[in-house]
Amino acid sequence: SGFFSHHHVPSDCHIVAAFSGGADSLALLILLRAIVGAEHIVAVHVDHGLRPEEELDAERKLNEENCASLGIALRIVKLGRSAVATCAAKRGNGIEEAARVLRYEALERVRAELGFPYIATAHTADDQAETVLMRLFQGSGPLSLQGIAPMNGKLIRPMLSLTRAVVEQVVHACNLSWSEDSTNADLRFLRNKIRHTVVPEIARVHPGYREALISIADRAAASAHAIEGLVDRVYAEAVIEEKDGLSIDTRVLRMLPEVVSEQVLYRCWSLVGGSGGSRLPQSGVRRLLTLFRPNGGTEAIVIGPTLATVKDDRLRWKRRGESLAAGYVSLVYSSRTPLEGSRVLIIGAEPESPLPVAMRARIPDAARVGRMVVRSATGGDRIELAEGTKKVSSLFASWHVDSQVRWQIPVIEDEAGILAVLGGAYGGKDRVARRCLVPTLARNDATLYSVTDTEGMDCG
Repeated sequence: SGFFSHHHVPSDCHIVAAFSGGADSLALLILLRAIVGAEHIVAVHVDHGLRPEEELDAERKLNEENCASLGIALRIVKLGRSAVATCAAKRGNGIEEAARVLRYEALERVRAELGFPYIATAHTADDQAETVLMRLFQGSGPLSLQGIAPMNGKLIRPMLSLTRAVVEQVVHACNLSWSEDSTNADLRFLRNKIRHTVVPEIARVHPGYREALISIADRAAASAHAIEGLVDRVYAEAVIEEKDGLSIDTRVLRMLPEVVSEQVLYRCWSLVGGSGGSRLPQSGVRRLLTLFRPNGGTEAIVIGPTLATVKDDRLRWKRRGESLAAGYVSLVYSSRTPLEGSRVLIIGAEPESPLPVAMRARIPDAARVGRMVVRSATGGDRIELAEGTKKVSSLFASWHVDSQVRWQIPVIEDEAGILAVLGGAYGGKDRVARRCLVPTLARNDATLYSVTDTEGMDCG
């Protein structure tokens, strides 16, 4: 109840509660029921379609029993088996981020439909500590270490002061049991790696780590609040919002402490590229700051779904065209063609690319016939190699590339057939057609192709 009074949230308000079925979200229902009453709560369980049906069925049954025991209405939202993968491919930030984006969208749809004022999530003090650690490892700036906000508009997190151990005690006191999401043990996800491998070691060395990290988050939040007025004034003076993005007067930001410029960029990101809770990475901030220096840095960079270019002391920042989706096809019309979101097709020998020149596919201009496209492979694709004609599907099989990834591998084709299959960035190899092979001494004159991640790479 202290959270509600401190943040001026009425104790009789209606709330949509995010309900995964785990201990944290079950404790959230129990505590909310004690404060606002069961009749004022609707629990929303979002099925991301990422786990086996048997596990989901058992979880669904337990969730229904727990909500019935508490007298709380339950809604189940099914996203579908391909929704998260499609979103991840489009956004290019991984499965975990895509699932979170779609989950919050589903919660907001239910909230708007019911006309409720708030959405509550079950983030705890442990989640806060893990978030600060993640930001530290990602090289975030000092103000980004404020972690999870207890309240952000319609979104409230009333359990941020509670540890996971206390949360489990709350559930046990009600004689209820919770479900365990099998993906919480998947170490491919950064938060899980930190939770299961890093945090136990930190706790062994420094048992008070949680309180220390939360103190860092609180101080970072206080610092952010202290400069908020200055950021408002600078934004009003230096930033012009345009139809397809915004324009920034770099001369103004050049004169400011870097910490203020960073906060202006974060605010710009929320307009240009931060939809759905996507965060501007610190590496992106550092790259943008290089554009503020007179004649310093590159003229243009790609950050996630956005493109920033600088000219005459003005930085123009806008969203790029949509990344290519499954079955994509696009004319190769520039030196960089976005692929599935996290990677880009690069044409030309650019020194800033992280891929050595020797690892790129070489296609001489003289070998090309007519227009060239980049696309996904189809079942009948064949490429004529030096050793003979091969099915592209056979190449994929020999590389042991996961079938779920194969659509992302770029096939380059012109009017005479397939020029290259660029599998090097996906666990395979880059192969070029026999007609594209050039003598070693002529390779410096051949057009170069490669695929690389956009993160950490300047793209002009």
